[in-house]
Amino acid sequence: MSIDLTKLEYLTVDQIDDIQFDTGIFVKDFDIDDFRESIMEGQVSRVTKDSFSISVQRDTVNVLSDLNGVHFDYLEGIVTTKITASVSFTLASMSKEDLAMALGGATIDGDTITIKYALDAADFQNVALILPILDGGFVVAELPKALSTGGLSISTSKAAVGGLSCTMTGFKSLADNTIEPIILYRITPEGSLGEITVASAAGTAVGDTKLTLSGYTPASGESYVYKVGTTTAAPTIAYHAMPDYPWTPWDGTSDITAQTNKKIAVVSVNQNGAVAYGSATVTAKS
Repeated sequence: MSIDLTKLEYLTVDQIDDIQFDTGIFVKDFDIDDFRESIMEGQVSRVTKDSFSISVQRDTVNVLSDLNGVHFDYLEGIVTTKITASVSFTLASMSKEDLAMALGGATIDGDTITIKYALDAADFQNVALILPILDGGFVVAELPKALSTGGLSISTSKAAVGGLSCTMTGFKSLADNTIEPIILYRITPEGSLGEITVASAAGTAVGDTKLTLSGYTPASGESYVYKVGTTTAAPTIAYHAMPDYPWTPWDGTSDITAQTNKKIAVVSVNQNGAVAYGSATVTAKS
């Protein structure tokens, strides 16, 4: 399985609820720099089974709450006391390494897996959950120093494959304060803009142009924006870039005010950004 990881952006935690996922991929020893081109051989641990989840919880305290005259929770008094981050999933496999990981601290001796009561630094593993988004791209939840905190849970049913459920929790480190409980990446796959053929003719009113589009059928949820450039260059935009001002929403039929001989660009946009592009030289009514 090949994943293009050349385009990275950080994802805010509150965006997680707005994303639909396909099946997830559990990865050990994750490194985003080494992982840009594809899922490397040996890094894929197991594909997840059934449901999975990412949870990030912030605990706060209001340090101004006991001051005289302070009756509200002012933002200046809110202090973070703890960030708890975890990923939960079910693996459709039960290797010795998987069982030991689910136990948290454990030793493997041949076919025997024994729980450890005293943990050391090596018991905190770097793991990640790679979640393909149904409409393209990926979200990666990396826990640089994670330990199983949900215990070992194995379940099955008569008509289903057994699964090993696991919850990994990320921790900070006193020895290395750069380690965060969780890092989220939003990975945008490489792609190319669809082609829109744009023709310009004189509009109804003086100074207006009538654009006619062909060669591209927008999908449900897409809408058009346009932008007027100079006489020598049309505005451009990258695939999945989000057009902002002065790109202007357009219904696809109304006349547009623009000067003759200037270049005009039309872009079809969905929730991920630009997906199709076309340009033309303006002919306006004189």
